[in-house]
Amino acid sequence: MKANSGWIMARGQIGWILGLIVSTAIVIQLERLEIGARLGSLDANPLAEAEPAWSQALHDLRAQTPDPANAAPQEQAALLLALSLAALQEGANTNQLAAEVSAAIDAIGLSDASDPLVIEATEVARRVFNQ
Repeated sequence: MKANSGWIMARGQIGWILGLIVSTAIVIQLERLEIGARLGSLDANPLAEAEPAWSQALHDLRAQTPDPANAAPQEQAALLLALSLAALQEGANTNQLAAEVSAAIDAIGLSDASDPLVIEATEVARRVFNQ
C-alpha cells in the first residue's frame, strides 16, 4: 500500500465501525442472557389476570347496590345482568348466585318494577337460572 492510500487514511473510521459492531454484539448477547435468566425463574405468568374482569365488576356492583329494592333501575338491572354473567362462567358457584338472584328479584319486586330495563334483566336472570 502507498503511504497516502485511502485505506490508510480511513483506518480510524474503520476501527471505530468495527468496534461499534463488536460492542453491539456483546450488548445483545448480554441482554439475551439476562432475559433468559428472568424467564427461567418465573413460576407463573405475570401478565395473567389474578381475578377475571367480570368478577371485579360483580364485586363493585354488589358494593354499589347493597339494597336492590332502593337502588336506581339501572343499578338493579346491572346487578341482575352481572349475576347472570357470573353464572355463565366456568367454575361459578351457581347455587349461591341463584340464591342471590332470587333475593334480588324478591327485593325489587316485579309489581314495583315499571322500568323496562329491569323487567328485561329479570327475565334474562330467570332464564339463566331456570327460575
